Amino acid sequence: MKALPSIAFSEFKGSAGSVTARVSKGRQIISAKSLHSRITSVAQAVRRCSFAVISRKYRCLSESQMAGWTVLSKRLKGASVFGQSAELTPHNAFVRLNSNRKIAGMPLLLEAPGYIPDIPSVVFEDIWITPTAIIFTGLEKPSSNMVMVFKMSPSQSPGTSSGWGHTVIINPSVSPQWGEADLTKFYTSVIGYSPVEGKKYYCSFYWLDTETGFTGEETLVSSICREESVVNRMIYVPRVRVTTEMVGNTYSSIANLDMELSPNIPVANVNVEIFGDNQAASSRFDLQDASQLPKINTMYLLARSSLDRGYIPQIFQAWTQVDRGVTVFIIAHRAGSYVKDSTIDCTGFYR
Repeated sequence: MKALPSIAFSEFKGSAGSVTARVSKGRQIISAKSLHSRITSVAQAVRRCSFAVISRKYRCLSESQMAGWTVLSKRLKGASVFGQSAELTPHNAFVRLNSNRKIAGMPLLLEAPGYIPDIPSVVFEDIWITPTAIIFTGLEKPSSNMVMVFKMSPSQSPGTSSGWGHTVIINPSVSPQWGEADLTKFYTSVIGYSPVEGKKYYCSFYWLDTETGFTGEETLVSSICREESVVNRMIYVPRVRVTTEMVGNTYSSIANLDMELSPNIPVANVNVEIFGDNQAASSRFDLQDASQLPKINTMYLLARSSLDRGYIPQIFQAWTQVDRGVTVFIIAHRAGSYVKDSTIDCTGFYR
């Protein structure tokens, strides 16, 4: 922007090309227009194309199907204008719900679904936005057909106060595991880089009912990227993972071990093939490095035999103990018809 007091520009007002002129406090002001880049991202192109496909599909509905969408549209509301919500047309209702289902990978819904008056808001305990992780904990999934749509902005100046207009969909179908949801790899895949410490980030998220396309109230969160969590200002402690590569050479009665233990709640996901010791109805293995492994006093796990043995169900008890300075993990048979070669693939609570 440049002030030009010259008499030659005293009558220059309006726009010409990329230049706009006006008079302000007796001064002639000439400024350049900000031009749109006209660059459409791949995600934007796909989204716009899906809108067009869904919109055209509405014209192919039968009269009874259109009547169903007409009835449903009378119960739906559009954006609020001057304090009064706009009414949706049957066409708009069809496009809105099917667009929501589309981002979750669901097929088009031709029959109007039953009206759901209330989709719950997202309830969670904490969220971390760090240079290495974007993670929710304590995320409560309302039902099996609900997924969370998560949006987040690229890095913004820490001085900004509102940047939700810059958010893009990072993951359209978040489903928590043990109450946790790790969105780190999805963010770097969409944005192209990890969060930067000291920068500000804006997030919005809501539950989506994949069966109907209805969505819940949007939750908004903004935070500076730092090691501490947004709510409780705590450092995130990742899950402990134990695999076959970490097993020592003392025992060899297990294979394909993959176990995860949550540091926040006493729960473990165990996947392992057990072959049993020769002297007892149990399997055991020692760990080369158990410094991060919490002490397990007892944990009960479900197991089954192989297909040729008829998938016989069994119950095993697992615990850890220290033998001559080495941590040993023991899995002992407790119930069911014992089969030496069995598979454990379940979640168990330990104490």
